[in-house]
Amino acid sequence: MISYQRLNNLTGFILFGIAAVVYWLTMEPTLSFWDCGEFIAASSKLEVGHQPGAPLFLMIGKLFSLLAMGNTTKIAYWINLSSVLFSAATIMFLYWTITALATKLYPEKKSNTQILSIIAAGAIGALAYTFSDTFWFSAVEAEVYALSTLFTAIVFWAILKWENEPDNRWLVFIAFMVGLSIGVHLLSLLAIPAIVLVYYFKTTAKPGLKGTFKALLFGCLLVGLVQFAIVQYLVLSAAQADLFFVNTLGLGFGTGAMSFILLIVLWIAYGIYYSVKHKKYQLNLALVCLAFVLFGFSSYFMIVIRANAKPNINLSNPDNPFSLYGYLGRTNYGDTPLLYGRTFDAGQTGIKETGTEYRKGADKYEESGKTYKAEYDKNLIFPRTYSQKPNHIAFYRQWLGLGENESPNLAQNLSFFSTYQVGFMYMRYFLWNFVGRQNDIHSQGNFTDGNWITGIKSMDALRLGNQAKLPPSITKNEGNNVYYGLPLLLGLAGMIYVYRKNKQATLIITTLFFCTGLAIICYLNQDPMQVRERDYAYVGSFYAFAIFIGFGVLAIQELFQRFAAAKLSLSIAVLTGLLAAPAIMGIQGWDDHNRSGKQTALDFASNYLNSCAPNAILFTNADNDTYPLWYAQEVEGIRTDVRVVNLQFLADSDYINQMKKQAYQSAALPIAMRPDQYQKGVRDYFPYIDYGFKDSVELKDLLAVLTSDSKEDKVEMQGGSFENFLPTKRLKLSVDAAQLVRTNTVAAKDLDKVVPQMEWDFKKDFATKADLAIFDILAHNNWERPVYFGSSLSDDTYIGLDKYLHLEGYAYRLLPYKKGADDQRDKSQVTNSEVMYHNTMQKMNFKGFHTARYLDPETRRVANDTWVFQNALAGNLINEGKKAMAQQVMTKSVRELPLKLYSIHDTLNRLETISNLNHLNDRKTASLLGQQTLSFLDAELGYIASLSPALQRASIGDIQLGMYVLSGLDELTAKGIDPKLNQQIKAKFKELEGIFSRNLG
Repeated sequence: MISYQRLNNLTGFILFGIAAVVYWLTMEPTLSFWDCGEFIAASSKLEVGHQPGAPLFLMIGKLFSLLAMGNTTKIAYWINLSSVLFSAATIMFLYWTITALATKLYPEKKSNTQILSIIAAGAIGALAYTFSDTFWFSAVEAEVYALSTLFTAIVFWAILKWENEPDNRWLVFIAFMVGLSIGVHLLSLLAIPAIVLVYYFKTTAKPGLKGTFKALLFGCLLVGLVQFAIVQYLVLSAAQADLFFVNTLGLGFGTGAMSFILLIVLWIAYGIYYSVKHKKYQLNLALVCLAFVLFGFSSYFMIVIRANAKPNINLSNPDNPFSLYGYLGRTNYGDTPLLYGRTFDAGQTGIKETGTEYRKGADKYEESGKTYKAEYDKNLIFPRTYSQKPNHIAFYRQWLGLGENESPNLAQNLSFFSTYQVGFMYMRYFLWNFVGRQNDIHSQGNFTDGNWITGIKSMDALRLGNQAKLPPSITKNEGNNVYYGLPLLLGLAGMIYVYRKNKQATLIITTLFFCTGLAIICYLNQDPMQVRERDYAYVGSFYAFAIFIGFGVLAIQELFQRFAAAKLSLSIAVLTGLLAAPAIMGIQGWDDHNRSGKQTALDFASNYLNSCAPNAILFTNADNDTYPLWYAQEVEGIRTDVRVVNLQFLADSDYINQMKKQAYQSAALPIAMRPDQYQKGVRDYFPYIDYGFKDSVELKDLLAVLTSDSKEDKVEMQGGSFENFLPTKRLKLSVDAAQLVRTNTVAAKDLDKVVPQMEWDFKKDFATKADLAIFDILAHNNWERPVYFGSSLSDDTYIGLDKYLHLEGYAYRLLPYKKGADDQRDKSQVTNSEVMYHNTMQKMNFKGFHTARYLDPETRRVANDTWVFQNALAGNLINEGKKAMAQQVMTKSVRELPLKLYSIHDTLNRLETISNLNHLNDRKTASLLGQQTLSFLDAELGYIASLSPALQRASIGDIQLGMYVLSGLDELTAKGIDPKLNQQIKAKFKELEGIFSRNLG
């Protein structure tokens, strides 16, 4: 007789080993894009990352970073490895969860075949999740989702252990895990309703529909209590206590908060004592669980402690209870309506005061302003179409087919919820994981990017058009993963099987599935045009579905038992389950999840920083424009002389204070404003009021007006307050030519290019505190430090200085050079050529694009931007008569940058490359690239031409771009590059032109 317990434990550890090896082999060896750079940097030095923080994750990351033994280049490796181990442990607990549920379907004494069936179900379900697209993505990088999912797995497994062995210490353990998980991510809170259901079914003799509903409601209430009462309002209460102790009693900062915490501790301690003395068992259990939740939540003390230490990364500076409350409440992310709110075309009718905000003063708390809630004339229940950003409004109208002046009604609002938020932003991701994925291109709803597919062409054609002539942007994309829907079918079979055998277990798993998937959709209420795919937010629901996949093995076994012996039916079920889920998922997904050898994010950060002159000031965006740079500086010490200034954070007074301090080799920024002139609640917003200035206003003079405390320099606002305002958009900055030479900003030989004063138009209808800080830096820098702007900022972020920006690598340098009236080039085509040539050839390394096994979409974006910049540099060098330098640039680019085409948009860069090679008489390379480009466009445009006229019209942008590139290739190859190729291009252009003219008019 097989020992089930021993075999079950052993198999769990084996699955841990398998998953760990898989994730280790495909792990990214250094930082990844998005938040990983920030998480690694903040872990390495225990700094304060973005809201709402992840203190426990950072502390664990710090422990793993110590394994680098002082080798800073290995810190990212070890922190990434922590995610590998967390993810492998998740697979182990998932396996034990499936087997714990499966044992309930069999009698107390199990046969060997039944034991092996349970083991097989658990193993196949766990392996399916191992190779699921979304979980695999998070398992190989330093993000919070791997550890967060582990906590979810542990708490769900623990309640099943309690169900099997009703020892309430398991409940206390769950409470502690939930409290700890808050210091990572709030995902595991969503397992609470399922946990409550397990508790209800176990402790109720005859559970009914009404009781089940009450248990679910109570579980949701517990989630709300933890998320709001504990995570936020407990901190707010501590802040209010601190306000009383400091402002009223005159005691020091923190005394009120600590007294409040001590009072909570004493209250819980007395409650536990009272419950023991009077034998109030349920009260005792509740208070002990509460104590352990709070004990786990106490990891947030790390955030407050480190914020008071003022590290280089100290976002929102949560160094007191009030700022910590705002930090936990994610107040910087704005307000999203949930149950009732505006439509996207609503007009504001009023504003209602909702509270008072405080800031930490010198010796007491000071009012920093009021909080308000706007009121609107058009509102809906359960508002889903609420965003009033212009590009979002256009998206809503297009998605719902609304006219220019048409407002969404309730039905259309719910249609957007069902088709976009649920269908596109959840079900599409769910089906990626268990049915198949078209490609990895970030989609905004078009039919050729990022859709789910089955791989069954006739079925996919019903949604996505003709599938017989798929282009390389789909078939050659590593993210093209075809499962034929087999994992989904296996999971559905498992769901039906469990429902037939144990309806309570089905409801528990389904509750976990719903709460970690669709409930998040309802809560997040995502607006359209997200900057990246958001599937990682729903990884918990995919975990729940993997449980059903495991049960699918038992469903197959039961089916075959009707025709075959028990052992044979088990063998067939195991083989079918393995092939239908983990095998096909692993084989299809390996290439687009294999990040071994990839260091493109680190290379990007190094190249970005090396684009800047010594001691530079570099203005950047958030996410991929900043976090890799933070990692490079904070962890590996790369170019710490460059001061990275994130413009999204520059509106925060505490961040400005950071910028006024030395950071490593970077001196304090030249900000002349006093702290009281930009503190929280002061000069947050400057409305533009035209005062009729005919001439440009000197920046220092404008700054004096913007920072003036005189009532004459302010305007009365609604509510009666007086605020500073922007009196003109026409600005100037006088230029001292001698100072430019002294600071090596401009060589003496180039002084004839310099303008006596820089004049520009500010492009927004209001200015922010961030703009004020930029004005201050520019006005007082006096060209002492080079000033750069990132190359991927939004147009309004350049504050109108576009004509004075010159590309020197991945960043634009601010230079007071003249620009001819007939020079209509975009700033991305304007280079400070000799400096950029030196940076490119001596300081920038693009070889990481070739060592990576897989280029993810963000890496490809960087590669495309690099091609744009390198083509611009080579083209300008050619025009300046420096062909030898241009040839070196193009040789390096062709050798080190990716040549594979992923989309029609990529061919635009290729056209510029071929043009430059043609000017340099490198016709062999030009011809080769021209042939590749023609072949790609032939396949892509040919596919579009095979579609219905309606789908062709939906692809009009790609058609126009592709035909433009073909026309450009025709013109280039006609100049003698390759006569035979030219004839092929002409024929293809004529053929496609005829097709599109007939179909599109």
